[in-house]
Amino acid sequence: MANYHFEATIISRGKGRSVTGSVSYICGRTLHDSYKSRTYHNLRKDVVWQKIFLPDHVPSEFRELQYLCDEIERAEVRWDARTARQFIASLPNELPGEQIRIVREFIEDNFVSCGLCAIAAIHRGRNRDDPSRNNPHAHIIVSTRPVGEEGFCERKDREHDKRKYITIWREQWAAIQNRAYERNGLDIQVSHESFEAQGKHDREPTIHLSRIDWQKEQRGERTPAGDRKRLIREHNQMRIHQREMEQQREIELELSR
Repeated sequence: MANYHFEATIISRGKGRSVTGSVSYICGRTLHDSYKSRTYHNLRKDVVWQKIFLPDHVPSEFRELQYLCDEIERAEVRWDARTARQFIASLPNELPGEQIRIVREFIEDNFVSCGLCAIAAIHRGRNRDDPSRNNPHAHIIVSTRPVGEEGFCERKDREHDKRKYITIWREQWAAIQNRAYERNGLDIQVSHESFEAQGKHDREPTIHLSRIDWQKEQRGERTPAGDRKRLIREHNQMRIHQREMEQQREIELELSR
């Protein structure tokens, strides 16, 4: 079953977050944080693809992950600097061959075209018991400063701080995914709107498991968040079935008249 999930957060030193640490986490790479003088070791086996996206005419050194992280850190001097934006978004389990294209199109259209750089990784999200419930997803980290021939600019990108872009990005992610479904002849659509906005008042939105809870679930250990997600899915399936039965009864009643 198709699903839609998209969330955006800010990586801020003031909130104890490190852009180098976040990149290490999503890419499963050992990286050194030049600002905190700390090395992050995040070796993981579920990263199926990763890539650095850069505008044209950027120095070639920026294509090396450690160097890029060093430059992002060096561009910020404040202890509470907002160093990057981070996105986590679901990918269509039905279209493994389209996942990279979806991520690439989203980043190039929304960030690279604006002079920003991005680091992306796709995580497998494998469900050992039921492959139809795999949860492939993308992690995207985007610089808060444009980058050009001389490196990161002195002025930050303030335009994308406007709240309207959350809606724009969410809508874009759904649209790109829906085009992928259409290209592959699948009669499936996802929406960035809430169930209430879509008129689906009989459904409850699902929840996103943290990495720790997801790992426990993969090992066969039940978690409160996992139980909650299963309960929501069960209730939604019951509501959908009930609605389908009601529609069928309405059709039969209409035919009997």
